Amino acid sequence: MSSQSKKGNLPVIDFSKNYPTKDIRLQDIADMEYIPLETTDDVLLSDKAVLSSVTDKYILVYEPLMGDIFVFNRTGKIYAHFNHKGQSGQEYPWIRYAIFDERNGEIFVCNQSIQVYSLNGKYKRTLKINTLQNESAVYNFDDTALLVYDDVIIDSGFEHKTKKKPYRLISKKDGSLISLLDIHFPKRYSSRILKKEGKYERAIQIYYPSSIYYGHDFMIADVSSDTLYMLNQSKKITPILVRKPSVHASEPRKIWLTLLTTDKFMIIGTVLLNFNLKLLGTIPFFMYEFETGKINKVEFLDGESERGEWCIKSSPAIAKNRIAELVQAPSFISMHKKIPLKGNSKKSNMPLKEDDNPVVRVIKFK
Repeated sequence: MSSQSKKGNLPVIDFSKNYPTKDIRLQDIADMEYIPLETTDDVLLSDKAVLSSVTDKYILVYEPLMGDIFVFNRTGKIYAHFNHKGQSGQEYPWIRYAIFDERNGEIFVCNQSIQVYSLNGKYKRTLKINTLQNESAVYNFDDTALLVYDDVIIDSGFEHKTKKKPYRLISKKDGSLISLLDIHFPKRYSSRILKKEGKYERAIQIYYPSSIYYGHDFMIADVSSDTLYMLNQSKKITPILVRKPSVHASEPRKIWLTLLTTDKFMIIGTVLLNFNLKLLGTIPFFMYEFETGKINKVEFLDGESERGEWCIKSSPAIAKNRIAELVQAPSFISMHKKIPLKGNSKKSNMPLKEDDNPVVRVIKFK
C-alpha cells in the first residue's frame, strides 16, 4: 500500500478549516484509577522517570539516564528493580526505550543494541539492532515481533540511505527481519535537522507527544504521509483518514500525530516543523468521531487538576480504551485532598508524602 494510492471515500480532516471548538470534561467520558507506586530507600523515582507499560499484572517504569528499571505489580508494590548501566556486552550506557513483554516475561532495553532481560533483571540475549542509528523508534507488536520505525537519515553524505519503507517487524528472538510493512513514502520529512555551527554540525529536534497504540493495534499518522493507517495484529494495513492541506504543500511543514484512540473517537494533533522557534507552543487537538464522522476542535477540562485542563501526553502500552500517566506526588496531594480515591489505591497507605514516588493515573474511557 502506497501513501500515494487511491484514497477512495475516506473521511478528510482539513487543518485549514475553522472547526467549532468543543469543551469536554474528562470525568464525563472516562473513569479514573489511581495507583501510588511504592517508595523505599532503593525505589526512588525522579521527575524524569518514564512510564512504559501498564498491564493487568505489572507496571514498568524506567529512568533513561540513570539506567534504573522498576517493575511494580498492579497495586503499586515493587516487584523487581535492576540497573545494568555499563559498557559490557550485557549492559547498556543509558535507556532509549524499555519495552515490556508480559507474555514472555521479558524486558527489551533499546540503545546501541537491544538487550533482553527477565523481569528480575537477568540477562538473556542481545538483538543486534542499533536503535540510535537512524533514530529508530521501537514498539511492542506481538508475542514474537517488535515494530521498528527508521527515521530520515540527516547525516551529511548519507541522506540517500533513508528508507522509503520505514516500518519493519523484527524478531524478538534474534532481531532478524520478519517483514517490511507495505507503507511507502517517496518523499520523507523528519522532526530533526542538522544545523551548522562554525565547522561543525549539530542535530536539532522538535519533540512532541505521540501515542500510536490502540490496544494491540497501531494508528500511524506518519510525518511524511497524507493518509493515516491502522496496523492490526494480523499485519493488515487499513487507511482510516486523509488530511489536507497536504504535508508536501507548505514550508515549514505542518505534520500530524495521533495522541489518543478509543473505540468512539480519535484525537489528532498538529505541529509546525519550524526549527527557528524556541518553544513549540500549544498543540491543537482535533477529535474525529468514528460513528458520525464529525470533526471538532476540542479542549479537555480536568476536574481533578489545579489548572482545570488536561493536556494529553504520550501514553504507554495499555489495554484498548485506556491510557495512563504519571502524576508527581506533590501534584497528586494537591489534586486529591478532597476527592476519594478509587481502585487499588484505596488499599495503599495514604496520604502520600511530598517526596514519595508518583502515582499512576489510569484513564478508562467509557
